[in-house]
Parts: sequence; structure tokens; C-alpha cells
Amino acid sequence: MQQVTTTTLQEQVANIALESELFSISIQSEQKFYCQQFLEARKLDYTMANHPSRAYWVIDSIEVNESEQDTHYLFVSEGEVTLKSCNGEFFLQKNTFAAVPGNFSLNGSGKVLVATRLNYTGLFTIGGPIEPLGRLNYIDGCSSTVLINPLRRGEPCLNFLYVPPGVSQTPHTHPSLRIGLVAEGNGTCQVDEGTFKMEPGTVFCLPENKLHSFSAIDDSLRIIIYHPDSDVGPTDDSHTMLNNTFVGKTSAKVIDAIRTK
Repeated sequence: MQQVTTTTLQEQVANIALESELFSISIQSEQKFYCQQFLEARKLDYTMANHPSRAYWVIDSIEVNESEQDTHYLFVSEGEVTLKSCNGEFFLQKNTFAAVPGNFSLNGSGKVLVATRLNYTGLFTIGGPIEPLGRLNYIDGCSSTVLINPLRRGEPCLNFLYVPPGVSQTPHTHPSLRIGLVAEGNGTCQVDEGTFKMEPGTVFCLPENKLHSFSAIDDSLRIIIYHPDSDVGPTDDSHTMLNNTFVGKTSAKVIDAIRTK
């Protein structure tokens, strides 16, 4: 790990409860905070998390089999690769992203973050490149964009985070795992273990309820982050097709007689 200092966060946020021991069983010691430069291929197992996931740091090639029931969220950090799946063959360049359900392979000359949500079937999606700024206001001057939206509320998504120069986030937690990669810029990530460098190619995993803060001192940070769940998105009781279907002047949302059961 690329540790800079050992400054703890408790002194800054006495009003924020620190996380408890969430993982009584360790799988290959990977149910903890991880932060490292993308220098070698690696697989991290977070199957004991509340939303079972895996993380792969892929260099040039990988073939994933026996994963028919899973969905993989990809981001190309460097170079270019060819993606093959049951959906076809696709050429992916730097700063493009994808969601790939089922088995797949990558071949080429590049570095790719792969975050896998186990036992979830999403829709095949390719997008990119990422934009300079996020489209949604976040915290402390930061902004974000949902690159791959949850199909239903509670399902996985892929996000982009922009941290402007000179910003240090308020230390905070998330109720679920975060797997991420620095796409551009330089800064730090502060956790209870210390302060870690964040630069292009840095990959990280934040366990559930891990207190942390991203800072961009002299440069901005652009970060890709996988969320294994969500608290927004369409539901059977509220989605665009339903809400904007009108019988006369009444939305079908409130007409139980015609609603699909």
C-alpha cells in the first residue's frame, strides 16, 4: 500500500461513529481496505460482503468462465482491449466503460478494472469516454455522474466522481462496498490506517462503513467507482413509463384497475 502519513480520522470527526468489525470471516484477507497502484494483475474476493462482489485488476487479457449468473462492470484505465461475450465482439479504448452479464474475455494491450456483482444479471452496456466534470452536485464542491444506472432501485451501478483542486471531502462512510480506480489527477485518500496516494492507475476497495475522505490538493481527481447496490432507481410503483402514462388527466400510477399486477 502506498501510505503517506498515519494521521487518523477520529480527531476530525468525533461526531461520526467509526465502523465496527463487520467481517468475522476473512477470505484471503481481502475483506479490508485496499489501495495500491495498478502494477500487476490481481483478484480480490469480497464475497462475504452484504452485496457479494469480486474485483479484478486486468493487464492485457483475462478469460472469465463459470460466471453466467454474474454481471461485470469494466473500466479501461490504459490502452485498448477487445471484449468478447455472448453479445458479440467490441473494441474498448481508454476511459470507456461497460456492463457485461455472463462470461467474457478481454485481449489486447491495456489495463482494465473489473468489478463483478455476483448472482445479478444486468443489461449489456458500453459507454464513454468519461466527461471532465460530474453532472450532479455531490458534497464539498465535488460532482458525480451515474455512468451505468441501476435497472431497479437497489441494484448495482457504476459512478464517476470529480474532486476539484483544493478540496478535501468531509470524512464519511457508505453502507456498502466501494471498488474504484483513479482515472485522472492526483490526490490522497485518508482512512483510519493513514493517508494514501491517489494517482492515475491507483485502485482501491473500501469495505462497508469504512470512514474515508478523498482530497485533491494541487490537482483534480477523477475516479470511477463501482457500487454493488443503490438507493435510487425505478420501481414497479414508480417509473417513467408508468408515471407519464395518462388516462384523461390521471396518471396510471394511481389507477390500480389498469396497473399490471
